[in-house]
Amino acid sequence: MLQNKNIAFYAPIKPPDHHIPSGDRLIAQNILKALEITGSKVELASRYIAYSKRHDVSRLEERKSGALCEAEILIARYKTLPKRSRPEIWVTYHPYCKAPDWIGSKVSKALDIPYVTIEAAKTGQGGTEDLWKPWREEAQIGIKAADLHLVFKPSDWEYLSTLLGTKEKLLKLNPFIDAENIELAQPMKLPEHWNKETPILITTGMMRKGKKVKNFHILADTLSGLNEDFNLIVVGGGPEEQEIRDAFSKINKHHIHWTGLIDHSQVLSWMRSSDVFIWPGWKEPIGMVYLEAQLQELPIIAYHSMGVPLVVEHNQTGLLATDGDIIALRDNVKCLLIDAKFRRDMGINGRKKALTEHGIQAAATRLAETLSPLLKP
Repeated sequence: MLQNKNIAFYAPIKPPDHHIPSGDRLIAQNILKALEITGSKVELASRYIAYSKRHDVSRLEERKSGALCEAEILIARYKTLPKRSRPEIWVTYHPYCKAPDWIGSKVSKALDIPYVTIEAAKTGQGGTEDLWKPWREEAQIGIKAADLHLVFKPSDWEYLSTLLGTKEKLLKLNPFIDAENIELAQPMKLPEHWNKETPILITTGMMRKGKKVKNFHILADTLSGLNEDFNLIVVGGGPEEQEIRDAFSKINKHHIHWTGLIDHSQVLSWMRSSDVFIWPGWKEPIGMVYLEAQLQELPIIAYHSMGVPLVVEHNQTGLLATDGDIIALRDNVKCLLIDAKFRRDMGINGRKKALTEHGIQAAATRLAETLSPLLKP
């Protein structure tokens, strides 16, 4: 097992203690917790950020050079330690085209220890020119060097099995969250002018360019076509907030409450004050926010897109529409708005499923089962 084993952990996209919240940061934090639950001694080996928003070659060379220097520093430090104090396995979370792992493979080779990735992936960006190709090739060098890949999504499984030419180094891992420590929150005080009988929808997301703004536009188009009464809580903020507010201008402003950026405990409290969680999930890799909402006993409305069905079960914990079908998405909203019992039952199912299938204890057991065979006796 992993009891008292030394594990080095690294997330090239951003360290788990980074100041900017995101789904990637949350997953990295949860992986650290799960590894600690196994009884391992887990070290955050590096905070070096390999991620880049831009694909230009000069940025690639800069990131790679910095990573290789970081790797040399780590190797030198580890080799000064007694062997019992050195890492016995290296785990990298989410190496992919925009964030290659140049550090893990190099350090692992130098120390002669197993190298493991969790959620190694391929970006869907690049267009017909495939502008991220040089970055992807760098990421693939590290991915091919790994001894084991723990995989969340079917799309990543397909990508890795094709890249490696085998499934022998692939094992599945359910997306997970620290569910056991997320209790039902205390509800927030709702706007006084809201009718208490009117169902409340809630959505949350960072208001930044790209797929976040796209999802907000999909949501606005979906809700503006409804005839049923509802109130809406919008959680989040960011540079594109005004554009997003404009997108919701067709909905009566007295039925929308904008919270702005708030801390995590308040997000959960607003969820607990609501009846349905809705976020389209267009191009959503996994969507940890769906698990958080389910833990507050909220049914989910989203698209059947990418990683969403990994954490939301249609007709059991939420209603999923065909990706891109706004009419179906709107019909699902109508269904839950008019059927209070259905949405309450689905919310209760969601919490149970999140606790049993996506909890951190189950993940810790799975990690112990999969990593232990790699360790040298």
